[in-house]
Amino acid sequence: MATDQPHPTRAHDEWVVNYRQSDVDTIREQIEQTEATKRRLLLLVLIVAIAALAGAIILLSTNYALYSSSQSSKKKLEQEHAELKSRADQTQQQLDAKTAKETSDAGSRAEAQTRLDKLLPAVLNDRAGGGDVASFARMIYNLPNRRIELERKPPDKLFRNWRVTTGSTTETYTLVGGFVDGKWVVYSNLVARSSAQTQRKDATPQRRKDGTP
Repeated sequence: MATDQPHPTRAHDEWVVNYRQSDVDTIREQIEQTEATKRRLLLLVLIVAIAALAGAIILLSTNYALYSSSQSSKKKLEQEHAELKSRADQTQQQLDAKTAKETSDAGSRAEAQTRLDKLLPAVLNDRAGGGDVASFARMIYNLPNRRIELERKPPDKLFRNWRVTTGSTTETYTLVGGFVDGKWVVYSNLVARSSAQTQRKDATPQRRKDGTP
């Protein structure tokens, strides 16, 4: 009975293996199958590698986009923080300046009120000089509502113009009064202000002793 198995023959004291065509075809098919399997595995590995690379690229792109967005948001927040801090500093400066001004004004008002309280009895009793009455008129002008309430009627000669010269500036105040709600009220109005350059040659450059125009 014939078989497809190769059989060795001896030639010149050497063994030689003879293959039939069917043996060669079988070996070739096995080799082709093996190569095809290798190619499929390589293709699968390549596909997996490409997919992994694409996923890595997408992940990196997403992370970079998130990072860029976070950096942009951080920069924007820093700018807003800087602007808010600048506004807060400006507001604090304005508040400090306003507080200092109010404190200064309060001190000035308190000082003026003290001087006014000392000067008021002399004015009401007609014992104040012209300069003191002129200062009295300016003090009233600097009070809230530019008026003062008195317990009794002041002297009639109080209601006239009074001139005060400070440095190179001369201010003229007029005092008017009336009986309001059971009290005498004296108002002070600034009717003129001039500097030394605009005054007439015969004008007094310093505060007049009598306080008269």
